[in-house]
Amino acid sequence: MKKFIVLLFIFTYVFSNNYAQEISPWLFGQNHWMEQGDEGDRPGYVKQLWPMVEESGIQMVRIGGNGYEHRFPNREKLDSMIDSIRAIGAEPLLQIPSTYTNEEATELIKYYKYSEGKGVRFYSIGNEPVCNKADEIDIVYPYITRLAPVMKAADPTIKIFVFDACTLSKTAHEALCGGRLDVTGRDENGNWMIDGFAFHNYPNGSDFARDDVVFSGPAKIEKQIIELLEMMEIANKKHGRTGDAKLLWGLTEVNVTYRNPDREISGIGNPSFLGGQFIAEIFALGMQYGAFSVDPWCINEVDRIGTDFGYIGLPSEFYPRSSYYHTQMMTANMKGKFLPTESNNSYVKSIGSISDDQICLMLLNKDQDRDHEFDIYLNDAGISLKPMVIRADLNLDVNISGVIPNQTTIMYVLSRSGEILKKYTYGLKHNMKYLPPDED
Repeated sequence: MKKFIVLLFIFTYVFSNNYAQEISPWLFGQNHWMEQGDEGDRPGYVKQLWPMVEESGIQMVRIGGNGYEHRFPNREKLDSMIDSIRAIGAEPLLQIPSTYTNEEATELIKYYKYSEGKGVRFYSIGNEPVCNKADEIDIVYPYITRLAPVMKAADPTIKIFVFDACTLSKTAHEALCGGRLDVTGRDENGNWMIDGFAFHNYPNGSDFARDDVVFSGPAKIEKQIIELLEMMEIANKKHGRTGDAKLLWGLTEVNVTYRNPDREISGIGNPSFLGGQFIAEIFALGMQYGAFSVDPWCINEVDRIGTDFGYIGLPSEFYPRSSYYHTQMMTANMKGKFLPTESNNSYVKSIGSISDDQICLMLLNKDQDRDHEFDIYLNDAGISLKPMVIRADLNLDVNISGVIPNQTTIMYVLSRSGEILKKYTYGLKHNMKYLPPDED
């Protein structure tokens, strides 16, 4: 019954909205973690992984997290990090430590405003200041209202996100977003003090099951997204924020679990095949609800079992993981606008996008044992005798039939008339052999 209710809720929301939601050009992101020297003598390999990161197609790289909050890179290292991000065609999202002085913040913003080729546009302030302690939100308000105005005074064109909470707390976020500690209005110089809210979510801990990854994890994140959107809409109306001034939102850290008890490819942890399907589904929530950026944690962190969350695996092979290939399939093909889709099987998630020249449909079979015979209809009228039906209402007389094996992802790239241009197949069997998706 729980699975049915979750599925019904998702379908009700999706089909009450047409496909007018633009996909952000910075939606598909990652976190810059970790590099040699980021945390004592721990080994870091990001510097040698940039070619692989570029091939994944990500559009945003956050330089943030607990490590950079407490050990902010010196200018030479920070320049190198930003140059590397720029070199792969991505944008940096730079986290300013909450302990920065006004003078330090002003100098940094001006430096990157005028540094040729660096021009950082997106910033955040602080990282996870009140984890699971919503009643301590009052300690966040002073540093936001102190730093954000001087940052905007140094460069009014930048975008500032707050407050990178470890999860969304309705009490804490309501206080800052239009409530008693409101930071969503204009500052004393007439600039918008902040431009959006970013939060984190790792919905599982040490003790969880496969169905928690398939059902309850994504549902928890979706519930928090909707709560934040409701808060931001109230704040937008309160301050007359319209058009480009509307508040933005991002999910700047996310993965299956914050404990990572299971690193097996066939398991349910962050490095698993299912973990990659989970990341694809969270990117889809970002598409559906208009996220500015979704940035999983992280590129590569391999010296500790408990924090091996990266989408690139262990040295010296550095095999791409399921989360890498799912990201790559989406960045290469999902563009334009979010396309609502419907699957009648709760274990098979369908994700759609539509642009001027193509339609893209991704099917995620998270069923551990069962293959599923399906029909895809690009209209709402087709009648199928197959046990599984996927629909996207585009008024096209197109039917695609097939079978999706258990623990497998299939992506179709179609012309606007419904002709199959490409088909990707990527499953647990590929992942176990460190193989990329098949492309037909």
